[in-house]
Amino acid sequence: MPGSFSTRSFFLITLGVSILLALMPVLWPQLDILVASYFFQLDPPINPSRWVWVTYLNEYTPDLFRGLALFLTAGWILVSLLRRSHRLGIILAFTGLSLMLGPGFVTWAVKEHHLRARPMDVVEFGGQRQFTPALQQTNQCQDNCAFTSGHVACGFFLASLMLLHPRRRWAWLGLGIGAGFLLGIARMAVGAHWLSDVLWAFPITLASSALVWLILNFFYKHGSQTQRFK
Repeated sequence: MPGSFSTRSFFLITLGVSILLALMPVLWPQLDILVASYFFQLDPPINPSRWVWVTYLNEYTPDLFRGLALFLTAGWILVSLLRRSHRLGIILAFTGLSLMLGPGFVTWAVKEHHLRARPMDVVEFGGQRQFTPALQQTNQCQDNCAFTSGHVACGFFLASLMLLHPRRRWAWLGLGIGAGFLLGIARMAVGAHWLSDVLWAFPITLASSALVWLILNFFYKHGSQTQRFK
């Protein structure tokens, strides 16, 4: 991608590509079954579910990012009350509020709307629930459902930080994609999520972060201090 691309163009292209990738298991639902089947076979050639780091990621990721979001948001409020640097304020506000909105509220709302069963719970893998393709509302789950993954959204969120550091946008994008897919492997390995749950976490998180960025730019009207989305 040319270096002359604006932050907006870079971000929107990233969002568009993430949507196209996420549509693959929507168009071919058997892709979800195929990927999940690998992890549910008796003895996979590579079995991440036995790896220590997978256990730690599954166990502690939500608490870590939840605590980080609260800490950053509290820091933003304190900086605002003390009327300190606007630049520091927007960094704290964007990071804290985006984590709360994307990996937090939006992910929860999507789960509650779709009510999709997790791989471990469907008939194909020894459960009693029915498999439902991505983006299709169903009634196969009552609480903490599959679509989409909050864990993975926390990892992909790191890509959103390109809005704060445009000169490091490739680095943030790479870090976000790497973290998101590591968490995706960790979640799929234990039967907690489908491939589509992982892929859709990316555009949902990016869109949520962009909304926070635009709102903050509306209130912080000094473009040189907030690096407006352009």
